[in-house]
Amino acid sequence: MIHKLADIPINDVLKKYIFIFIGASSLALGVVLFLIPNHIVAGGTPGISILINYFTGIPAGMLMFLINIPLVLMSMKYISREFAVRTIFSIIVSSSVVDILREYFHVTAWTSDPFLASIFGGIAIGLGLGFIIAGNASAGGPSIVARYIADRMHWKQNNVIIVLDFMIVIAAGIAFARIESALFSLIVVYATAQGLNTILSGRPSKKVVHIFSKNAKSLRDHVIKTLGKNEVIFEGVSSNPYENEQLLMLIVDNNKIRLIREIVKEQDKEGFLVVIEASELH
Repeated sequence: MIHKLADIPINDVLKKYIFIFIGASSLALGVVLFLIPNHIVAGGTPGISILINYFTGIPAGMLMFLINIPLVLMSMKYISREFAVRTIFSIIVSSSVVDILREYFHVTAWTSDPFLASIFGGIAIGLGLGFIIAGNASAGGPSIVARYIADRMHWKQNNVIIVLDFMIVIAAGIAFARIESALFSLIVVYATAQGLNTILSGRPSKKVVHIFSKNAKSLRDHVIKTLGKNEVIFEGVSSNPYENEQLLMLIVDNNKIRLIREIVKEQDKEGFLVVIEASELH
């Protein structure tokens, strides 16, 4: 999705702000339509804001703004001016949309089922975060901390965000004193991670399959006969000179993994597969 939009021939700066606006709006919709009405906490600043809103009644959007802006200002020495400006724009859009929808239009929940709210609220927030990050900005709060940690430790930013979100959700579960709230919030974090990874990495349609077998030649012939010659892209031998084990490596569609497992099981009961996402090759 991001890659297709990125191909549109418009000014690069404008493109970033479009991504950020879409992402911040999606994040706000997830909070307003699914989480706040069902008393479910997300990770990050939305989660903190929902928690404080529940106990104080202060508008959630205002809380998101008040929590985020000081963090952005404190992080100025670690981030560029352009990144800070885009991040502030993201915070303004998301917090404004939340309060406009709740305080002025009095938008109600799309579902009262906490499980559905957790799933769809998390997905909306995850997609929003993905668009914001693709626009080279942050949604604020822990995302700013996550960017700093990711840059210094050479970790993936989305993985850092997920860890911080789990910490916030656990704290919120303790504050609510309801195990159900914590469990549904964990579902939100998981759904958020899936939405985020879908935007940043894309949903891989192919897998890389490594087949280790002593009957590699027979396996190769059967794979070629079943799937076509182009599926086998690499052949090698074991690094152990005392073993007659060989390696086949393939890139195949997801729906062909079961068929390959059956071929290996039929030709070599001791053979085994290692399957990874094709996106890991990027």
